[in-house]
Amino acid sequence: MPGKIASLCLLCGLLWVTGATPASAASELNTLFTTPQERQLINSNRYRRDAVEQQVVIDKPDESPLRILAQEEKSVDYRISGISLAADGAYTVWINGIAYEDGARLEDGSRIRIYGGDDIRVRITAPDGKHYFATSGETLTVTYMAAVEN
Repeated sequence: MPGKIASLCLLCGLLWVTGATPASAASELNTLFTTPQERQLINSNRYRRDAVEQQVVIDKPDESPLRILAQEEKSVDYRISGISLAADGAYTVWINGIAYEDGARLEDGSRIRIYGGDDIRVRITAPDGKHYFATSGETLTVTYMAAVEN
């Protein structure tokens, strides 16, 4: 029994030091334990300001007139005059009399890739992504769709 009396005296002393009465202490502790409905009400009140501050911005559609790009088929002939391998391992190809290195671009935006080995050949990738292959002495006709300004 002396242990219970000491615990009760300690509790009363703590309440007296904090200035709380047993009734006010019980009401403060009551706020820690809520029902799901009370918790929902607390959260809705707490986050109401955040929901109001978040405003949805709707972009207005652009009312400028639409530009319609016309496309036409272009056809370009490329004559492969020769392919050479330099001492440093770099390839050069002559197309229509102009020397191009591996990875270069032609005037129309086509890309050049040179493949070495037993079957040395050139791949020309048209602006629309189509691949064309040729070797020395051949002529390639590359066709692709290109945008035309009105």
